[in-house]
Amino acid sequence: MAEQQQPTIASWLRQHESLARIELEVALCHVLTCSRAHLLSHPEQSLERQALDQLDHWVDQLHHHVPLAYLTGEQEFWGLALSVDERVLVPRPDTEILVERALECLQEVSAPAGTGDLMALDLGTGSGAIALAMAHERRDVRIHACDVSTDCLAVAEANSRALGLPITLHLSDWFEGIDQHFHVIVANPPYIDSEDPHLSRLQAEPRSALIARDRGLADLRSIIEQAPHHLAHGGWLALEHGYDQGHSAREMLARRGFEQIGTRRDLGGNERVSWGQFTQYEADLSYG
Repeated sequence: MAEQQQPTIASWLRQHESLARIELEVALCHVLTCSRAHLLSHPEQSLERQALDQLDHWVDQLHHHVPLAYLTGEQEFWGLALSVDERVLVPRPDTEILVERALECLQEVSAPAGTGDLMALDLGTGSGAIALAMAHERRDVRIHACDVSTDCLAVAEANSRALGLPITLHLSDWFEGIDQHFHVIVANPPYIDSEDPHLSRLQAEPRSALIARDRGLADLRSIIEQAPHHLAHGGWLALEHGYDQGHSAREMLARRGFEQIGTRRDLGGNERVSWGQFTQYEADLSYG
């Protein structure tokens, strides 16, 4: 009997064509400690038994919808290498749109004379991805971030230290433990309906970071209702929401008195981030 041929990079990729090619390549790079350029230039490199065992285990996990980031322990966001694990939601590329809008909002506000630096707050920070991306771009802004989970705050703090990007962390259920006022508030809250069929592919991630009551709108509504009490005059609120929630988000912002309301679409063409500015007298009183 002929000896079974040892798998190569190319043959292993062909064997698992049902999975996303980019995930397979990232897995290979991580296990082989090499670059993607090396994979492309050495497709006939043989895979050793130890590497194959780890890769086969990861493939099994991927088929069960475990995010590759949980397997590698890393996820890139805004060009930053973040450590992630099962305690936090894996940052998505579409969330970079929220960062883009938050940075634009910071360009549109200024701290009144004598009040100190500009301040921004990331609600439900998870891994710290949004707050750290903002801190990376705006070293002059005091970035705060909160989460109701001590596990999430531990991940965010570790990422902050590793990246050398200081942020102030708070243990808080949305605004519950927050007593400052901010020029920009951002949030990527849970917004998936508990009956949404997409949840079947997200079983490995913390459900508390995904699911909200009232067809996925409960946390969005709570944040929109409370935000004016924590916004400086003329401050902005920017929110990520579900692909079919843009209209509802705009309506809630308008009812609460926000102005300059807008929405931006994600890479797939879906409405994904909505925002508004608050200039009513209530915001002035919130300094008291």
